[in-house]
Amino acid sequence: MFLIHVTVAYSNAVLVAILPHISDCAKKLDLPIPAPVTASQVAHFNISPWEGEIGGGLWLTNHYFFSFTSGYVSSFRSPTNWFNNTYDNWDDLEYFKRYRGRDNMTTNEAIELARDSFRKLGYKPEEFQADGPPTSFEGPINSKRLGHMPYCRIEWNSPNSKIRNWLGLDSYIQFDIDMQRKQIVGMNLISRRFWRSDPKITVTPDLETNYRNAGVFGQMALMQSRMPYVHMTPAYSNATLTATLPYVADFTKKLNLPISQPLIGDQVLLYLPPLYYTNDGFSCTVMLTNHFWFTFLAGFVTKFSSPDDWFEESQTKTNWAAFDQNCLTTNEAIEFARDAFQQLGYHPEDFHLDNPPTSFENAVDKKNERYAYCRMDWESSDEMQTNVYQIQFDIDLLRKRIVGATLIGKKFVRPLPKIDVVPELESDYRRHISGKMFIRAKAPDLIRTSNPSLTHLKKSSPGIQTNPAAPPVR
Repeated sequence: MFLIHVTVAYSNAVLVAILPHISDCAKKLDLPIPAPVTASQVAHFNISPWEGEIGGGLWLTNHYFFSFTSGYVSSFRSPTNWFNNTYDNWDDLEYFKRYRGRDNMTTNEAIELARDSFRKLGYKPEEFQADGPPTSFEGPINSKRLGHMPYCRIEWNSPNSKIRNWLGLDSYIQFDIDMQRKQIVGMNLISRRFWRSDPKITVTPDLETNYRNAGVFGQMALMQSRMPYVHMTPAYSNATLTATLPYVADFTKKLNLPISQPLIGDQVLLYLPPLYYTNDGFSCTVMLTNHFWFTFLAGFVTKFSSPDDWFEESQTKTNWAAFDQNCLTTNEAIEFARDAFQQLGYHPEDFHLDNPPTSFENAVDKKNERYAYCRMDWESSDEMQTNVYQIQFDIDLLRKRIVGATLIGKKFVRPLPKIDVVPELESDYRRHISGKMFIRAKAPDLIRTSNPSLTHLKKSSPGIQTNPAAPPVR
């Protein structure tokens, strides 16, 4: 991602483009703001200085704040929102009078107001699990010293899940409510599912690397120009995926993972291609249609996880197997991990796996319920830092299966895969096109490749989706 040179003309163009979205949000939430919102109502505007990001944060003259990014209003806050109070002098009781009041609505009514506001913004609560009880409810606040603050904060958070995060299915929804005035006073919406098309602007910015002023931004841009980011093309993306799959297939076969062999492109649901290239090669992530995912680096699979890894996906389902007498014992689990490590082609004694693990954790939830999973680590204790490593295995003790693993260390590095496409660095690409008297427009969201089964997405998107009809995340 590259810095742009922000001019007054560009800043004004972006502001003009996003003001209708701010007006629409204020109107739908029935905020006490004159409509439509105009430039004369803007006290301050912090524009995003990154190429391809149309947005920023703006403060109105009535002290309301709005944030706009990825084509939608992602947050706002009112100057009367208790939860945004940053006053440090808690002895000044006079200050807190502005927040005191009484509740004129019930908890359930506040929750319904939040849901209704979410609907008015054009979203469906049932698609974000916001039709059920909130995952968090805070307030109103009672204090003998300060009085009663009739504000509540309502949140609907998606389950903590690496898989949902990779697929862009996680979300965070927050509404702050003044229960006395029955008014939304704050909002925060975070999810790739909220993303919309960027508004059109009439000014094309120059890159800061081209402007090259002598100030701080110029120095930052100079540093950026030296970063070895790859100019991503469908050809390079597809070449790295093709080169990576044999390593993933070998890894899954050695650990006896439930994945069909041979591993082919049709089994790939998601691919995050490498963003940069170093002496150690490239790093990328592959997710298969069964939601097993693998990160490849420097000639080896450095991390893998699955929907059955309790330590990564515990919040995604409720039917996790409980620990019982049919499960592996602690000693058996440790030996099982050592065997798996050996199956991958490594020698346990080279990493001190013949010693007890550095740490061992059973899967126990907040209610102290134990499940049939464990996690163990072996970490280096080399004070000279000559052989730094971390080895981690997550094990399903009932089905006797590795469900997650992490391998970090120079000793794991293997010969790099051969690819038939030489990547061009982004800095070289920029220099190449700068001589043609034009600046590349923002790339389209989807670029079809020569392989009809692959679709290359822009860098800010999840990556390559090869099977959109794959089963949903459990």
